[in-house]
Amino acid sequence: MNIRFPSFPVALLVSFITAACQSHTIALDSKVDVPTAFNQTQAAQGSADIRHWWQSWHDPVLNNLIEQGLQKNFDIQTARSRLNEARANARLAGADKGPAAVLSADAAHSEGRIRNPLNDTVRNNLRAFPQAAPFTADHFNLDGNSLSGGWSVSWEPDIFGRKSSDADAARAAAMGAQEQVYGAQLLVAGDIADNYFKARAAEQQMRTAKHSIDTLAHLVRYVKGRFQAGHLTAYEVGEAESRLSALQAKYSTLQAQRDAYIRNIAVLTGQTPQTFRLPDSAVDILATAPAAPSGQTPQGLLERRPDIRARAAQVKAYAAKLASAQADLLPRFSIDFLGQSSISVDSDSGLRGWGSLLKAGISVPIFTNGRIRANIAAADARLQTALLEYDQNILKALGEVDSSYQTYYALNRQSALLATAHQQAAKQAADAEKLFKYGNQTLDKTLTARLEEQQRQEDLIQSQLARAQILVSLYKALGGGWTAEQTNTEKP
Repeated sequence: MNIRFPSFPVALLVSFITAACQSHTIALDSKVDVPTAFNQTQAAQGSADIRHWWQSWHDPVLNNLIEQGLQKNFDIQTARSRLNEARANARLAGADKGPAAVLSADAAHSEGRIRNPLNDTVRNNLRAFPQAAPFTADHFNLDGNSLSGGWSVSWEPDIFGRKSSDADAARAAAMGAQEQVYGAQLLVAGDIADNYFKARAAEQQMRTAKHSIDTLAHLVRYVKGRFQAGHLTAYEVGEAESRLSALQAKYSTLQAQRDAYIRNIAVLTGQTPQTFRLPDSAVDILATAPAAPSGQTPQGLLERRPDIRARAAQVKAYAAKLASAQADLLPRFSIDFLGQSSISVDSDSGLRGWGSLLKAGISVPIFTNGRIRANIAAADARLQTALLEYDQNILKALGEVDSSYQTYYALNRQSALLATAHQQAAKQAADAEKLFKYGNQTLDKTLTARLEEQQRQEDLIQSQLARAQILVSLYKALGGGWTAEQTNTEKP
């Protein structure tokens, strides 16, 4: 069977294919003047590799918790699931640029009964002819079976890039979803470390508070003894007892806080809080903090921080959507081909047939009551908003980095001074105990010196905790804590 196509549609089809499907692009430009260097990195001496920053503390317990969190945390798993959805949508948008072919088949059975329109006289006359017997009945019965099949192909050539822009927008959205996975990894690692530091600090504070409680209890007994001897008043006794009660209350609060931090770690690592136990560690993780990371630049920040990269992907998506909206002003073209065959199964003549149709069309928007223009204006406004948010995010990130560096240096200095103060207070307490032993000092002054040493220990713990927390904030501000995903899903 030969099928002949009209020459004009064929020529039109060739012209569509040769006119490469163009993508309408939008120029993007950030208004932020990114500096070449940060202001507060001169004293930084730490490692420039911040991908696994938590390993700088050399605590196996912390390392294991964060690695487990990166694998089992539900926020990360949810972000990955959304990424899979975004990638599937990107593939769907890309598939819309190509032709679509459909096969179809139908089987039909028909039954009918039709009243004979011939009058009695005509039918009586026809009875004289045997071959006309079917026409003498009161009704005609119609029965039949038929099969039909065919195939069709449709294609809308993307001459002016509307579909390409839609596909670009979907790919940019998938890129943004990927950055959300990286951002979730960054936040989870930071949250685990933060709760771990606070749990270890609470443990140290509990030990210090326990020593202080024992010291105050001893002081209360001493003050009561001197009161009974008539050397002190009831005021001094009440004051000592009040301090002891306050410290006991604080100890109870510390225990609750520590347990809450541990439950947070369990949730962040995908474990049941009621059965999770924080393993002991031989590392005094708060005592020595890693040096601030060196070799960091603002340009590296833009290239690494997932939230900034996600904003950039969002800008690309909105730019592509604007291009798609602008393409609605231009003509659309379509090509359709339909082939159909049929056969009557129980016909004596074996009726068979074949037909085909090739159609090329064009549609041009003439009047839309301003809908297309309004859609373009809305798309352009969304793009401008995304650009403004992108620039604002860059400025905030630049400020966060220098502020975190500066605060870290200040807290590092503070911790060093408080460590010295604690050493001095410990020496004073030891000297006071020696003086009391040889009868040169009363017990209350000796116990007060010991309480002062324990208070300096508490201050040091708080400062070291703040230093560890700001260092985590610095790593997060620089965009550390994630690595490229290795997934089985197809990338757009």
